[in-house]
Amino acid sequence: MKNQTLKLWTGIGMATLIAGCGTLGGEGGEGGEHHDDQLHASAHGGEGGEGGEHHGGEGGEGGEHHGGEGGEHHGGEGGEGGEGGEGGEGGEAGAAFSYFAAGGEGGEGGEGGEGGEGGEGGEGGEAGSSVSSVTSDGAYVAMLQMMQGHLLAARELIKSGDVAEGRPHLTHPFVEVYPMAEPGLEHRGQNALGGHLKVLAEKSGGIQDWSDINQQFQAAWIAIEKAVSNADEQGLSSATVSKVVLSLTKQAVLEYDEALDEGQFVAVHEYQDGRGFVRAAREYLDGQQALLKRDNKEAWRMASEALDDLQKAWPTAVPPEQPVVPVSNLYAAQARLELALAPYLF
Repeated sequence: MKNQTLKLWTGIGMATLIAGCGTLGGEGGEGGEHHDDQLHASAHGGEGGEGGEHHGGEGGEGGEHHGGEGGEHHGGEGGEGGEGGEGGEGGEAGAAFSYFAAGGEGGEGGEGGEGGEGGEGGEGGEAGSSVSSVTSDGAYVAMLQMMQGHLLAARELIKSGDVAEGRPHLTHPFVEVYPMAEPGLEHRGQNALGGHLKVLAEKSGGIQDWSDINQQFQAAWIAIEKAVSNADEQGLSSATVSKVVLSLTKQAVLEYDEALDEGQFVAVHEYQDGRGFVRAAREYLDGQQALLKRDNKEAWRMASEALDDLQKAWPTAVPPEQPVVPVSNLYAAQARLELALAPYLF
């Protein structure tokens, strides 16, 4: 399935895909909701305010396997994860971050991300698509937003009482995304974030409820927001903002696809990661609406509606018994979002 989906991204014909797949079906209207807490205001100018009140997850129920080519087991007790753990998003970096590659969109980096040890998937994907968190502010911000997506998933699950489901997601920012983002963080003087993420991963396996991790979570969240703000201060363009959103949603679709086997959700954490990424995309798009509306108000409206449509695939934190949206329709929804954002990209 993964090889097929990566090929779907390569040289994708938008109009053909949309005509073939039709509209995004399904009921789950809850997927489009904004998350319940006040977040992202410090970095993105969104409605929320506290910045630190987000996700939380768990780190460690014994290295569950997380998707992505080359992604071996990760997140052992307390989120050590080993080298293999770095492979999750890393293996798919070429696909998800391909919007920032010199050649535009394409899947070449995904193949690069597959190679070698699981842990090296991230670096392989990065190299394959010529994307660097040092030289690309957009890729750097997208990686930070992926961290936030993981934390969104963790926090939602833990606060709802699904502590065991939420714990592993607390390890994912450090184990899966940080290795890709670390050079960019160091380059921009944001070295403190790694320590906060490591603490979350190490403590995750022992938490019983949200109060056990809230303080550490807040510290990590604020550090991520500070790192995002550092890039935003350089003046990101509407094109870069659009690419960040598309990177998050593309990764979300890939996670959704990975979670399915013969029409059933068999990899729960992949589904949950996808939900976190698409919610992070929603927050980021909303937080940047002043810039996007200034450049093209109609494109903003269409992109917002397309993202709402795409979010319907994740109606709940725990996967439904049957997918609300067929995976082919979800790829079509991603294509429609890209078309909606095209005025900013070209």
